Amino acid sequence: AEAFGVRLTRTATRLYSVEEQDIQYEGVDCNAKNSIQRRAFLEAVSLTGMAVVTGQSAQAFEVDPDRDISSGNFDCLLDLPPITPGCVRLYLCRHGQTENNRLRKMQGARVDPEINKNGYEQAERLGMAVGRLREADSLHAPTLVAHSKLLRAKETSAILADAANSSLKANQEPMRIYGEVSSLGEVDFGNLDGKDVNSAKSVMMSTFASWATGDIDKRAGGEGDSGREVLERCVQAIETLSQEVAASSTPKVSMLAVSHSTYLRILLSLVSDASLAESVLWKINNGSINVVDVNISGKQRLVTAKSGIFGGLKRNNDLQLAMPECHLIRRNEVRHLDGMEV
Repeated sequence: AEAFGVRLTRTATRLYSVEEQDIQYEGVDCNAKNSIQRRAFLEAVSLTGMAVVTGQSAQAFEVDPDRDISSGNFDCLLDLPPITPGCVRLYLCRHGQTENNRLRKMQGARVDPEINKNGYEQAERLGMAVGRLREADSLHAPTLVAHSKLLRAKETSAILADAANSSLKANQEPMRIYGEVSSLGEVDFGNLDGKDVNSAKSVMMSTFASWATGDIDKRAGGEGDSGREVLERCVQAIETLSQEVAASSTPKVSMLAVSHSTYLRILLSLVSDASLAESVLWKINNGSINVVDVNISGKQRLVTAKSGIFGGLKRNNDLQLAMPECHLIRRNEVRHLDGMEV
């Protein structure tokens, strides 16, 4: 990727970068396992308008300050329907472009490149769209950003939070980095990671076909994730994010998370009960936004071998996966990226 040199947070008085999930702030341990202390930390951070990035420090990028990004439709989230009663809303975004994406190389859980210049602009535009939503509806717009453990997701989160906060009004709560949620990680493609997409395509399509017909214990790339493991992680992420919103000590009804394309296809297939065979063809662009409403009032559904993700036919597996009732509101929103040449 091109190296450039801009700090990632305009609103930050200080930028903390620490290892894994442990954040120390005035003696408060905000490890992800302690959600009460984490929320207390984030509330303290909001008073200073400080953005916090967990994990590896992001590569500094140099971006032309005079570039024109006005072509994007940053009102693209303003036509969303109201949040489904009894639900919270999750904005599930794909990270900005990396050089592996541009060069069409397999990029799963085992490779960890930074975003490139296009990726920076995609993340910035994403933040501008979220900022416009917050201007129009501060009560329902997200103020917390979660991300996977991978650098491309962390960088995207920091950049979009910075862009969203650039239009912050007086007394308005800044967008803050919640931190790493490990269950948001990309699928582990095993020995396919780093290979040219065209050379790996037939193997991955075969793996998806196996998962879609019920063989969810088959592993990607021979030694990567199984379909069962990915499905379980998707449910875990949905529960973690929605419960964090519901448990907040301040009124919140939404949260944003940055994740990865193959993982998001499977998650969106799961929440909409659509066939995994169909979802492999869905576009999930770099910098795109997907919107899911998650029930927090106790409504659940059980995903089994007869569920729609397997085509609605009885398949030969023992899957019994309880999850909150979900509603897919929008998939692959990209109007904020209008005019970009990627």
